[in-house]
Amino acid sequence: MSQVSDVITYARQLSQTDSNGISDTLGIAFTNDALQDYIRDLIDRGIDAAQTQESYADLTTNNPNTYLWPSDMFALKTIEIDFTGAGGQNFLQAQQYDVANIQNVSFSYLRVNQPSTMPIIDNRGDTFELAPIPTTAIVGGVRIFYYLLPTDFTTTSDSLSYPVTLDYRCLSAKVAYFYALSLEKGGKVTGGLAADMEAEYARRLQKIITILAPGTKQPIQPTPLQDQGWEY
Repeated sequence: MSQVSDVITYARQLSQTDSNGISDTLGIAFTNDALQDYIRDLIDRGIDAAQTQESYADLTTNNPNTYLWPSDMFALKTIEIDFTGAGGQNFLQAQQYDVANIQNVSFSYLRVNQPSTMPIIDNRGDTFELAPIPTTAIVGGVRIFYYLLPTDFTTTSDSLSYPVTLDYRCLSAKVAYFYALSLEKGGKVTGGLAADMEAEYARRLQKIITILAPGTKQPIQPTPLQDQGWEY
């Protein structure tokens, strides 16, 4: 199983430096930063390989009808609402609305008049508001699917997890990029090691996306035509 130490070791090789340049402490910090970018880039490209989570919140009748996002949420995948309390197929996907982009009506109007068959949410940062306001409090009436916040590494012996394990050297290139930026001491980077490592990261990331994007390589099974005779 690959570890953080493998990421740092290859980053040193790419940067042609050693532990005096990229120390373990610096390497762990750079690797955590690289992991954040890596997961964010996969999500931005529509790849669901990042770890996902499903959580529930109780539906309330509060006005305004606001809820906290999960504390370990990195990015929202989708949110569903069950106004009935029956669960299962009664969950309806809520559409995201921008309170600043509502035409001809106010959000106060939507709180009361938005059809319950078409729930909407407005993202407020660490909270979101739901419309219409539920008429009945439902335990577990809010279901959130989201991408988990990446867990920071703390030691060089920490194990890497999927999808990083597909090619941990992708993270190494990003670590080398951050190291090159640190050498510039805040100056503008237009070429050299930083540009090369950013390009290497992008190249490896694209290959990972090519692998993950199809979702499955299962061959299509041919199905023979069932000719019963009455078709003619």
